[in-house]
Amino acid sequence: MKTQAESVKYINAMEGTFVDFDLAYGCQCYDVANKYWYYVTGRKLYGLYAKDIPTDNNFKGYAKVYENTTSFLPLPGDLVVWNGNYGEGCGHVAVVTQATLSQFQVIENNWLGGGWVNGKPGWEKATRRWHTFDFPMWFIRPHYAKSTSVVKKVASKVTIVTKPKTTVTKKKFVLVAGHGYNDPGAVGNGTNERDFIRTNIIYNAAKYLRSAGHIVTLYDKKQDMYQDTAYGYNRGDTKKYGLYWVKNKLKPNAVIEFHLDSAGASASGGHVIKNAYAADNIDKGIQKALEDTVGTIRGITTRNDLLNVNVAYSQNINYRLVELGFITSKKDMDYIKNNLQDFTKRMAEGIHGKPIGGTPAGKSKKITWAWKGRFTPNTKIKVRKSPGLKGVIVDKDSWLKDKSDWVDFVSVTKKDGYWWIKFKYPTNPKAGYFYCAVCKITDKKERIKHEKAFYGKLTWE
Repeated sequence: MKTQAESVKYINAMEGTFVDFDLAYGCQCYDVANKYWYYVTGRKLYGLYAKDIPTDNNFKGYAKVYENTTSFLPLPGDLVVWNGNYGEGCGHVAVVTQATLSQFQVIENNWLGGGWVNGKPGWEKATRRWHTFDFPMWFIRPHYAKSTSVVKKVASKVTIVTKPKTTVTKKKFVLVAGHGYNDPGAVGNGTNERDFIRTNIIYNAAKYLRSAGHIVTLYDKKQDMYQDTAYGYNRGDTKKYGLYWVKNKLKPNAVIEFHLDSAGASASGGHVIKNAYAADNIDKGIQKALEDTVGTIRGITTRNDLLNVNVAYSQNINYRLVELGFITSKKDMDYIKNNLQDFTKRMAEGIHGKPIGGTPAGKSKKITWAWKGRFTPNTKIKVRKSPGLKGVIVDKDSWLKDKSDWVDFVSVTKKDGYWWIKFKYPTNPKAGYFYCAVCKITDKKERIKHEKAFYGKLTWE
């Protein structure tokens, strides 16, 4: 076994080289991992695909497998294994060189598919690249040869992560208003996308993020992120314009670009757009905030046909584009305008990762339980985009009507004197989650399983 210092030095030296450890199918991701692992441990890795490495090897006595959690901090020298959502079902493997709790850097082969091209070794060398975390994801840490200085550093890092201070970790966010210059964006309901977002969205969201202790820069005024990035892209200048400038000048933890969608008047709801990197907690937080407010038209979506999305991917920028709803939907725009402060605060909380202000942590009264089951209505029931009587009501054609409209629910919420279930339509699950009341709260101790006057039949899992 090598020391951690020797191991990290070895993997760093692979950057920029062609690594074909098994002399088969060019420079695959497995080759970097196997060459590194053989040097560090004297053993080879086994498993038909990269995703199988954690389960198809016996690491007992010389390494340990960690499944990723929100508080896990990888260390330099760890193997990282992606699940079957990557590599066309084969997964992916690389070696960590540095990490924070929000992203990590690796040396890897074949991330872009250039390790084996047209039946021949390809163009892609071992590359240093930043990634965001995914779930499930595994990290494998060797039991290095003893090195006092390294052991002390490792212990110190683990202690910091598992026992974090209660103070807020200050982050740098860049909020971008879509469109600009001579491009007003989509038009509807008496306004245009460019002006509405600049006037109503980004300043309020920034206000709440700053109140939570973060540093926020606004890319707005008369600027246009798309046109600025395109200018730099066409000139081959990766330093001075648009997203390139944001990365090199501001060095943000995350970039969030806001837009409003456009379609027919019946189209409604927002969603988050990502590049090929897996959705992180910011993406999921914003998507959840949309579900609970204006509603969502679809889940988090991967796109590869948008300039800023592609440039962010190539530059390893933590970026997403958020469609807040449809400017052509009176329902969406009325909701945003009538609930502007609450709406923008929810967007900020999605970015922040938890509530901003309000009731101190640990003292809020629990109102939602992750109880699952099936509900079959026996009467017409309104369906809403969030629980409670203030939740936006969907079109009448989408209300639950009778036993043919059964739904499987994933949680139960107590609010405004009613019990609400959270569900997806079995005929259109991609539409996201919705809510409906299943009965009034009449039990004196407010226990749903003791209620009797349901608007149908509840079957619990």
